Amino acid sequence: MKKREISCGIAALCLILFTGCGATLPPMTDAQQDAIAEYAAALVMRHTRDYSSRLVDLSLYEEKEPEKTEEPETGGMDETADTPVIDNSDDNNIEETVYQSIDALLVPDGVVITYMGSQILDSYPENQEDDDLFFALDASTGKKLLVLRFSLQNTTGEEKNLDIFSVAPRCTLKINDTERTHVISTMLLDDLSTYIGSLAAGEEISLVLLAEIDNTLDTIEKLELTVKTAEESAVTLLQ
Repeated sequence: MKKREISCGIAALCLILFTGCGATLPPMTDAQQDAIAEYAAALVMRHTRDYSSRLVDLSLYEEKEPEKTEEPETGGMDETADTPVIDNSDDNNIEETVYQSIDALLVPDGVVITYMGSQILDSYPENQEDDDLFFALDASTGKKLLVLRFSLQNTTGEEKNLDIFSVAPRCTLKINDTERTHVISTMLLDDLSTYIGSLAAGEEISLVLLAEIDNTLDTIEKLELTVKTAEESAVTLLQ
């Protein structure tokens, strides 16, 4: 697999912007510095435009009071007397979620995305003593990191180029049918939501999505991933 373009530049910026890094700043050309500025600016604008300042969107659970409408005067006649009652309790009237693959939204034909499981961690990556580690993310106070692992495989006989960053996906998780949280876009080189690279014929790589959850949540029974782009959206049942 070819190395990701401007990976050195991105990694250097991570050294400046984030904690948990033990690597030294590599020398950069003017072109690499320009690439870093462009990449970082685009990522910041995505957060400003698409994501709430809170990782957990509590507005999804606020109950809205029904709007009050004025009832027309009826001259004393009871309008409900002859009004038929519609029974919506039939199970067939319940709208069910249609689950779809996210492959078509994010990667070219011939590349398959497979969910490989999840972990709840205090920080990612776990091994922060690696000499090649440019960036590490620690959970906020009172939070844990939910790490979702995916496999991307090129099932064709030719090289496939991936540019998920340009697709600008907005990802949301629904956990145990109750809690919703946004996926964090990071500068991790293995971040699925911002990945740029190429896959040789038959090659397989591992990527992740990260989200912050309450540190009291230790069991995940059901997990849904919603991915939205500028034109399409899909909901995938992960587990």
